[in-house]
Amino acid sequence: MRLSLVQFSLLFFSLLFSSSYIYSESSSEYVEKIHTDIVKAVKVNQDIYKENPEEFLKAISQPLEPLVDFKRISRNVMGKYYKGANKAQREEFQKVFRTTLLETYSRTLAEFKDEEIIVSPEIKKSSKGNKEKVFLEIVTSTKVYPATYDMYLNDQGEWKLINIVINGVNLGLTFRNQFYSLMKTEEEDLDTVIEKWITSI
Repeated sequence: MRLSLVQFSLLFFSLLFSSSYIYSESSSEYVEKIHTDIVKAVKVNQDIYKENPEEFLKAISQPLEPLVDFKRISRNVMGKYYKGANKAQREEFQKVFRTTLLETYSRTLAEFKDEEIIVSPEIKKSSKGNKEKVFLEIVTSTKVYPATYDMYLNDQGEWKLINIVINGVNLGLTFRNQFYSLMKTEEEDLDTVIEKWITSI
């Protein structure tokens, strides 16, 4: 059935409205909002880190969870080994990777004192349209570290973090190299690699 001009116009403008709604918050604005919540959580809970690190981790994880696509990152870390893994192995590594990433992040933030994270409003869009690079600066008392977040917009219209580059160090690539190294050491025994992943980080 052919659409009439009126039907086509209504469909076009409804899609246009939906798209503008999805993109109403830029990736840099979203990152800045999340980081503001994280810094607040750090400052409120910093004193409990040594006595109750699990509670500190829980407090930091709450604002961080919506930002990070743990499934996508863990898949990229597994790289060429992802296709050969079964569903249970993929889910187990995702679970283990999420835990190690959050623990590493929380340990770093536990030392957060007068540092400042500045999110630039400038972004770099990809040719695909659903990916953007967000630029940040981590300012300490002695040095400024540049950082880049690779973000993508999922089907639900949510910005998700899929990689981080800090001071020239690509964390996604670093994790993948560690995973490949473990696979080589353990003669490509994926179950053993997953089991040993936590102690390797």
